[in-house]
Amino acid sequence: MRTSQKITGVDLIELPTEWPVGPVNVFLVYGEKLTLVDCGRNIEAAWEEFNLAFNERGLTIMDIEQIVLTHHHDDHVGFLDRLVYLNPVPIYAHVNCRPYLTQDEGHFTSGTRFFTEFYKEFGIPEELSQDLANLKDWNQGLKNKIYITGEIDEGIAIPGLPDWQVIETKGHAQSHIALYRASDQVLLCGDHLIKHTPAGVFLEAPIHPETERSKPLNQYVHNLKKCLEYPVAIALSGHGEPIEKPHELISETLKKIDKRALRVKGKLEKGRMSGYELVRELYPGRYEGALILLASDTIGLLDYLLERGDIFSEQEDGVIYYFA
Repeated sequence: MRTSQKITGVDLIELPTEWPVGPVNVFLVYGEKLTLVDCGRNIEAAWEEFNLAFNERGLTIMDIEQIVLTHHHDDHVGFLDRLVYLNPVPIYAHVNCRPYLTQDEGHFTSGTRFFTEFYKEFGIPEELSQDLANLKDWNQGLKNKIYITGEIDEGIAIPGLPDWQVIETKGHAQSHIALYRASDQVLLCGDHLIKHTPAGVFLEAPIHPETERSKPLNQYVHNLKKCLEYPVAIALSGHGEPIEKPHELISETLKKIDKRALRVKGKLEKGRMSGYELVRELYPGRYEGALILLASDTIGLLDYLLERGDIFSEQEDGVIYYFA
């Protein structure tokens, strides 16, 4: 277990995930109300570390007065229901967390339909498209339905945290927010920035089935650039060490995205391809076991190039093809 360098009113608690990304960081913020930002993955090792961390600080989990979630992923909300069962405090989160926290079967059913159609448009054979859509894991580790007390988004104040402002940072998740304290330029950035590895950017099913799908990489780039507009001395990430020069990391990340997008454009300059053909061209011999992640990643790069006008698309027989 590791704590952060001393930052006034913020305490970092590192919890195991037993995943390749490594431990997850949750935070105690000592505002007008003792606020927990995020909950760890719902595994016994994380729960035990969490309680031990409170004991070492002369606290118990009953001292928590409210919870704020940066996004809905398993390692950030996993033992939320376990915690609020013991201490039923208010929960503040982006509205897009709602269907995952309430385990909305309607959303999960429409999500499976969405991904079946998306994979077919991507050029994946119909039977495989259905199989991949059915493999999507909607369960975020919760045992019980959880209801948000207050929906937060950019410009909405969180009760008990008057010094912190909410910044919407969609991309990694459609529910993602960050918290910024201007007085000492601290950014609690969730998984928007991670020092030791690129933050994943994932396609999600629309919250409302009739709406257009998100373009998460375009959102991510937009929100990285938005964070450059804030003077940030240190960013506290959901994983890994504090980021002492976050603007440099953001600039490096934007350059890497450009480089990866240009590689995709180079492939398309050789001829028209579906997304599935492009994945097989980019990752020969490696794509079969990671097709869900690679399809999500590749559509992000294609959306990015389309928005810049660097490539074009056309639909034929229900499949979208891309060309430069």
